[in-house]
Amino acid sequence: MTHRHLAAAAVLALAAAAPLAAQDEPGRAVRPRTTYEDLQMFSQVLNQIRVNHPDSIDTHELFMAAIQGMVHAADPHSFVIQGARLSPEKQRDYREGRMYPIPIDFRFVGDQPVVASVSAGSEAARQDILPGDVLVSIDGRAVQAESPFELEVTLAGARGSTARLRFERERVDGSTVELDRVVKREKVEEGTAVPAAFMLDATTGYVRVTTFANQKAADDMHAALGQLERQGMQRLVLDLRDNGGGMVDEAARVASEFLPSGAVIYSSAGRKPEIAKTQRVTHSFLSPGGRQYPVVVLVDGGTASASEIVAGALQDHDRALVVGRPTFGKSLLMQGFPMTDGSIIELVIGHVSTPCGRVIQRQYRGMARGEYFRLAHAARDTAGRPSCRTDHGRTVYGGGGIYPDVVLEPQDGAPVWLARLGEEEVITRWMNAWLAAHPDGLGTVEALAGNPVLPAGALADFRAFAQRNGHRVPEGAEVDARLQHELVPALAGTKWGAAGYYRLSAVLDPQVRQGVAQFPRATQILAGQ
Repeated sequence: MTHRHLAAAAVLALAAAAPLAAQDEPGRAVRPRTTYEDLQMFSQVLNQIRVNHPDSIDTHELFMAAIQGMVHAADPHSFVIQGARLSPEKQRDYREGRMYPIPIDFRFVGDQPVVASVSAGSEAARQDILPGDVLVSIDGRAVQAESPFELEVTLAGARGSTARLRFERERVDGSTVELDRVVKREKVEEGTAVPAAFMLDATTGYVRVTTFANQKAADDMHAALGQLERQGMQRLVLDLRDNGGGMVDEAARVASEFLPSGAVIYSSAGRKPEIAKTQRVTHSFLSPGGRQYPVVVLVDGGTASASEIVAGALQDHDRALVVGRPTFGKSLLMQGFPMTDGSIIELVIGHVSTPCGRVIQRQYRGMARGEYFRLAHAARDTAGRPSCRTDHGRTVYGGGGIYPDVVLEPQDGAPVWLARLGEEEVITRWMNAWLAAHPDGLGTVEALAGNPVLPAGALADFRAFAQRNGHRVPEGAEVDARLQHELVPALAGTKWGAAGYYRLSAVLDPQVRQGVAQFPRATQILAGQ
């Protein structure tokens, strides 16, 4: 086409747009469009593409793109699983437990699958796979899935088999790196949801709950509390950080451990009347003189869904002091609706509120889908948040997760030199070699928790190993302290599994110590002061 023809086309385009602009003249009322007019426009656009576009375009692909766009416009969490792209047989086998998942939870930011969390106690948790890593390929092929569930089923396979996953990571200095990880398929929920339950000191108990996807989460929690109470526990740190949720019923039973019969745990509402529900404590574990000790609940940006229900219920009833970072802000009821072609629309049908009426779900109206997920862990103060009153009259905030009573500063990310040691699995390879050479070098988990430092010579051995593998570790007391904090829990996890890792992590974690320091305030809240 000549320049003259291009100019003419541009003039035609501007002329065609003019009548649309005239509809928005100041002071002129704009009539809302009808559904019929929008459907008519859709038909016109489809026809123009079919008649005039120079490429051969599959009409079915256009329809599916329009459907995906419509569902995504409704909210950031609803999605479509196309029947033609996902085997019904594989879906059935996965739902019935005959296939095993990759123990990584993903969320979609735009069209990119991003690691949300790695299941505690899994082998993947020791492979330097971090929240924020972008999944680039699966066994050398580009990712085709368009929703977390579709990706979950796509990644599933035989028990113990592996998948080669490639991730892209942005470091703290802005540089990027691609990482290959061979990840084992396993069901972590076959283990315990409470990998750590122990006494921090003579009166302070600590319990870590990593998921509510485990059908025994509440039973494990009940057993852990009984064990600690027999050891003299008079106050409790309940750690829900990085707990991405799971089954609401399990979360409700955990909340019931601390609330009286009849207390509201959460309520739900939707367009249909049958969605409306108020969940109350039906069986309380409280008795005169029992389980009335103060509780500090630790939360962060990875605390989501069912775990937010627990934190919100205990906060609203003044049963616990919530400490940490604002939680993720996702608490929705979803339901799958099968389509005639075998596709499924997984649709949000209701919102969940805390006992005093706070909506947990973060606002997504008027926000681009990518921006909604990008801001998931952004610091957000109380300005503009909806609020309500607790049982004792305290003001608490909603509209974007559970806002802590005590907000902690975010923990610093790993410096680049330490990040590279993890990316190239130098830490993992050193741990395996060191433990093989020193099978009894750590002693017992109780002894190590009492004195959480590396055995003599281990730090020098690690520095030499890193040097042989092309990494120079900086010198200095600050670096040595950081290495101790990284290597001691990692060694404990390799030696004793999730129980060892979480126990040593808690002992060394400054946020746990900050939570313990808040018990005077937790005691006052419990007393209604």
